Amino acid sequence: MSRDILNIMIVLFCFLLSGGIAEAQSFAHPGGLYTRSEFEAARKKVAAGEQPYAAAYEKLMEEAKKSLERTPEPVRRFSPPGYYKNPEKCLEMLRHLSHDAWAAYSCAIAYQLAPKTQKTQYADKTIQILEAWAKKNKACGTSEGMLLMSYAGIGFVYAAEAISDYNGWKEAERTEFKKWLRAVYLKVSNGIAGRKNNWGNWGVLGCIASHHFLNDAKGLDADIVRIREKIDHAIEADGHLPREAARGKRGIWYTYFALAPLTAACQIAANARGADLFHYKGEDGAGIEKALDYLLQYCHEPEKWPHYKKKKKDMILPRQKTWPGNLYEAMSGIYGKKEYEAWIKDARPIMVHGHHYAWSVPTLLKTVPPKEKSQK
Repeated sequence: MSRDILNIMIVLFCFLLSGGIAEAQSFAHPGGLYTRSEFEAARKKVAAGEQPYAAAYEKLMEEAKKSLERTPEPVRRFSPPGYYKNPEKCLEMLRHLSHDAWAAYSCAIAYQLAPKTQKTQYADKTIQILEAWAKKNKACGTSEGMLLMSYAGIGFVYAAEAISDYNGWKEAERTEFKKWLRAVYLKVSNGIAGRKNNWGNWGVLGCIASHHFLNDAKGLDADIVRIREKIDHAIEADGHLPREAARGKRGIWYTYFALAPLTAACQIAANARGADLFHYKGEDGAGIEKALDYLLQYCHEPEKWPHYKKKKKDMILPRQKTWPGNLYEAMSGIYGKKEYEAWIKDARPIMVHGHHYAWSVPTLLKTVPPKEKSQK
């Protein structure tokens, strides 16, 4: 049976599971990257003072408290120049988006985990930021902007999911955000989802997160097929990602930058449909686990990275405390591999926030293997 026929069958199967009326189905909210049960588990561990969760919570709350003071900085047209053409201007424009996205997301997590007496202020701050962008931002005007909007703007979608059970989020405000999500963010993400490199991975993450929040099951099921196709074509038999490894001194970084959104998209697929894409293997017999194992060996010995022959001292090097430590923290929960755990355990609690948001709080909100989700 060909891969194309198999993917069509998967879409039909998911469609039948949803009762044949995919768009009308409502997914569980909060959901997407993190489910209600994962928030509940974190609350219990923090309340019990369990480490490293308690330390991770304190670190998150420090950020959330600072975020309460932030004034949103939405722009009408998000049009940064290409990073490699004008990095200063590109990053300057990105900061408007990425700092607001982190403020919204950190406050949304705080809403879920903080004591009841503190919840409202964090949820209201999240709403203020989402509303500001929903009302003012009308377009994304450059190719570079599409990528940046996808990988930073995902923080807005995560934030909306996390406060979806907040009664203080008025229906008119929710509707306004959903309009922006469809007209700007989802349009941008879908526009790059077909790309074969890391751009496409960020695009499909933006799509599946948005489709989940919008209860668009048909769109989400199509995203699951796209994720499978990316695993099919992006990962070589030995586990390396050729399009990313070829990026010179940034090859290790770009490998991480492609795997982070791809794994987050797989997590949403698992939470929404019970689909286990973490163990799916492509045409060459390799899947995400193989790619993670390949990357990890060069996290230990980056000087042996075979895809860059020039001065190794010029390479962008991996770090446990930031990237790809956040990825392996999240994946240690999925695969339960001692190798992943051993590499990052001394760096905990890991929290990464900057320009992109795939796995920002992996220590605090621990992932659960897909097989355990299906048993609940």
